[in-house]
Parts: sequence; C-alpha cells; structure tokens
Amino acid sequence: MLFLKKLFTKDGIDSREPLFPHNRFFHESRNRIYPWVKVTYPFTRDNCRDSVRQLFQGENMPVFQFWLDDLCVFYTVERDNRYEFLLQKDMPKGMSMDALHQLATANLDRDISYDLAKAHFGGFALKGERDHESASICLPHVWEWICEEVKDNLIVGIPAKNQVFICPEKDTDAINNMKILIHEFFKKGDRLLTRNVFRVDRSNLEWTVVDTIGKDPKKAKVVLH
Repeated sequence: MLFLKKLFTKDGIDSREPLFPHNRFFHESRNRIYPWVKVTYPFTRDNCRDSVRQLFQGENMPVFQFWLDDLCVFYTVERDNRYEFLLQKDMPKGMSMDALHQLATANLDRDISYDLAKAHFGGFALKGERDHESASICLPHVWEWICEEVKDNLIVGIPAKNQVFICPEKDTDAINNMKILIHEFFKKGDRLLTRNVFRVDRSNLEWTVVDTIGKDPKKAKVVLH
C-alpha cells in the first residue's frame, strides 16, 4: 500500500490503518463516505505495468469509477480530519457501484454547501467546504442551479481538488482568462487534477471535454457549440 500512499500524499489521504477490521469499516463509516475526484493513475489504465497493478489487485483495490476522460471518482471515508479509501474488501456483499455512488453523493449533498462567487478572471468560482469543490461534479442539481444562475451553458475548469472555475459559454473573454489561469495553476499549483476544459449543456446537464490546456494557453482555440 506504500505506492497508494505516495499517490495521494498531497491530498492528505492516508492508507488504511492495518489493524482496523475491514469487515466493520463500511457499516461504521457509511454516513461519512464521500466521492473523491482524482486524475486517472497508472493502476487504473490498461497499459499499467504488472508490477504496479498487482499492488491493487483483488480486495486491496480502491473502489472507483471513471468519470470523463482523465478524471475518476474514488470513494473515501472522513475520519479524524483525514480521508481513507474505501477498498474492495470493505464493500458489503451484493452492493452495486450505483448504490455506493448514491450513498456517497447523498452524504455529500447533506454535509457540504456550495456557493457561487465572482472570480477575478471575470468568471465564477465554486466554493465548497472541506476540499469538496471538485466533488460537485457528482451532484447534477448543483450544476442545474449554476446554469440557471448564469442563464447559459457553462464552460468549466477543474485544475485542482479545491478549484472549480466557471464561465458562461457566451463570455469568451472570461473563458480565455480562465484558460490562462489553469495554465498558471499547472506551473506552480498543488493538488492538481486536469488540464481539460469542460462544457455543461444547460438543457440536459451533459458534460463534454471541449479543450485541453497545453503549454501556451493563448494558442488554444475556444471551442463553442
């Protein structure tokens, strides 16, 4: 589990305490299970080396699902100001991924509040609590509310765990500024997630990738639908 701990050190997520009885872990923690957004790590990819993949085979594999492109949703338990991964061995027999996701998002919705704040780059920033800003992608009603607030489709950047930037699709100046900001985050930021820029369709809340920020964000085209 050392490799797993190294992967998630920057998020303050610890590997499991070895003496904790995993057969009770889920039931004692079910009200503190939350979705936790991460980039895809090598052990989640098809071309992962066998020497790495074997560390996560079977019951020691963290429970996760792919979301969109390079983002995954893991599931963690909040314990004493830190987070521990839910592993395959913790899952109750017969529990589906859909049921787990529903439980985790219900906990998130119950415990975390989100606010929309005007940001210095000309768009908006989503503000949450306890570093759960990026987990908002698991709550469709939050994005329905934001679409109604700005009365437009959304262009969204999620460069870091606790950084979610939002622009109305029609505001091309703010979008370009947001891309430059994402570029800057990847030069000196922490807890980084994705260089992708997403579009949220107001009519159906569908997410798509519309751009990826490279070394020179000024050369990136604003892709609008």
